[in-house]
Amino acid sequence: MKWGIAGYGDIVVRRVLPALRDLGEEPVYLWGRDPGRAARTADAYGIPASGGGERAALPAGLDALYVATPVVGHVPWAVRALDAGLHVLIEKPLAGAVRAGSDGLTAGAAGAPCAGVAYYRRLAPVVRALRGELADWSPERVDVRFRCAFAPGPDDPMRWRTDPAVSGGGVLADAGSHRLDLLLTLFGRPDEVRARLGDRFPAGAERRAEVALRWPSGLRAHCLLEWGEAPPVDSLTLRGGGRALALDPLDSGQLPHTGPEGRRRVRYAPDANPHRALIADFVAASAAGRPPSCPVAEAVLVDDVIVAAGRSDAVGGAPVRPWPE
Repeated sequence: MKWGIAGYGDIVVRRVLPALRDLGEEPVYLWGRDPGRAARTADAYGIPASGGGERAALPAGLDALYVATPVVGHVPWAVRALDAGLHVLIEKPLAGAVRAGSDGLTAGAAGAPCAGVAYYRRLAPVVRALRGELADWSPERVDVRFRCAFAPGPDDPMRWRTDPAVSGGGVLADAGSHRLDLLLTLFGRPDEVRARLGDRFPAGAERRAEVALRWPSGLRAHCLLEWGEAPPVDSLTLRGGGRALALDPLDSGQLPHTGPEGRRRVRYAPDANPHRALIADFVAASAAGRPPSCPVAEAVLVDDVIVAAGRSDAVGGAPVRPWPE
């Protein structure tokens, strides 16, 4: 397929463009807000570039668009692509707390273009192995921990991530969205959300998010997500019935087990570029007319939890329901 790319950030340079080339896909167009930066990224791959206004015309001849703009641009670009008959793959989160218009993306008719969101961890070999473990085991508690350094200065190109009107939220929407998606993929929709969001940047995005989820089964999850200078951490641990499993670090492929049979550690080799599997699945889905690994309708559920967390924080961390009864 011939691909356009809206956005030129680190994810595009390190993962999206290499994955497209590795799979034999053809990137033919790149758009960016800053024409100079867009041109430098495009030149490295020998493709045309344009920059400037968000309403830049999509060139003729495209089959698909990868949307990697700041979050506030995800839905507008996706709508334009779908209206033009293009398949569209959107960076995460779909919209975060910037929800305007995103519900309209979920109503794809039969034969409509393929639309998905880049929650690539669903396809990780270790996550597939974990789903197999859950076929005959129901944990009682899940703990999610994430911390990394993120303190962009006034001139840092990533400064937009500190403004929730542009980024859809802070650490919860940014790093937390991937982890929320895993929880919803593994366990379905929670029926209660409690959250406290704090330590905010001047523009309003939170550096710290503590979120508790509860499911109708009684399962509970506690998520602590931070942008800070303390040592980095990234783990997901499940416990219950005398057993424990952990993805620690989350992307290492390690899946240690602790239970009545003792301890064992299994490693499922992670993909060097997780976007390769993501895009390969999306291309196959587009050709077959099936949903991609993460269809837009499921990505909307992650946004719903992010919005519910904001509602809970606004009332002092009281429990709220993400969806109407």
